[in-house]
Amino acid sequence: MKQETVFDFVKDPTKENFLRSRELIITNPDYDPYSDDLDIMEKLFEDKEYDKLNYYVTINVLLSPRAHFIKYFSLKQIGNTKAAEGILFICHNILSCIEKTGDGALQNPYIVTRVSDEKDFLELHLRKKYTQQRLMQHEGKYLDVLTLEDGSEIYFDITVPYQRISFSREKKEMN
Repeated sequence: MKQETVFDFVKDPTKENFLRSRELIITNPDYDPYSDDLDIMEKLFEDKEYDKLNYYVTINVLLSPRAHFIKYFSLKQIGNTKAAEGILFICHNILSCIEKTGDGALQNPYIVTRVSDEKDFLELHLRKKYTQQRLMQHEGKYLDVLTLEDGSEIYFDITVPYQRISFSREKKEMN
């Protein structure tokens, strides 16, 4: 029996494989969609601590386009072009797989693992910026609605991250 890994979707970047990889992350007890991991990685990059950054891994950033983009630049800084290209390939696959999860409409929103993935997807993949963000409930799901500069809206399903933050808060209050 084959052991599933988070990066299986890279070899075959289908929606199903990506969602299976995402499932491995969101079911992990350490999954925190609002972790400060990206801030830590950005600080390591600013401080030129490339070796620490290149080995920085948590469950929370495995499917984060921004985390891979930061590592790409870090690897380029130390001259490891081959590894940088591999990381950039993973980043592009994550972005294209997010696109395969929906079409951004209310009835078919994109599915993300972290709320920060929304901005990454818009800026790095669609080359768009948003001017407003709001949360709404629709048919039992939590959706982020991003209003783009042209006035159009894109929807992201953040049900899992939203419920996870509520779960994390309750867990902290019990301790």
